[in-house]
Amino acid sequence: MIVTFFDRQDEGNPLNGSSFSEASALLDCLHKLSSRPPFLCEVQNENGFKLLVGIGGHWSCIQHSRTDGSPPYLMAMPRMAQSDAADMEFLIGNTLTPIPSRYILKFELADKLVAVFAETGRRSDAVAWEEI
Repeated sequence: MIVTFFDRQDEGNPLNGSSFSEASALLDCLHKLSSRPPFLCEVQNENGFKLLVGIGGHWSCIQHSRTDGSPPYLMAMPRMAQSDAADMEFLIGNTLTPIPSRYILKFELADKLVAVFAETGRRSDAVAWEEI
């Protein structure tokens, strides 16, 4: 499948609009951006769904929804409690967006979710999904 990347914090990012046919290339892109202050980006799949991905160092968050903006909006939740996770704020359009700790994922887990989405167009069952 082909997915397209959009940086929702930095419109000037030269990677905006880049398409990826391999999950590994998309993950490389996301890893290169992980040193920035926490921000949100979007990965759109050609099947009409997207992931809003929070990137914040060793932490992340992921929302799954339709590209046309219609509900449901589903947040990924780790299946096992993460005692070291805390509430975070991610930048989108220069606005801090608070994300509760129950939706904060380790970056390695987020990698797996993004890879499944890029390869299959589906949500991974490695996490629970909560409608918000």
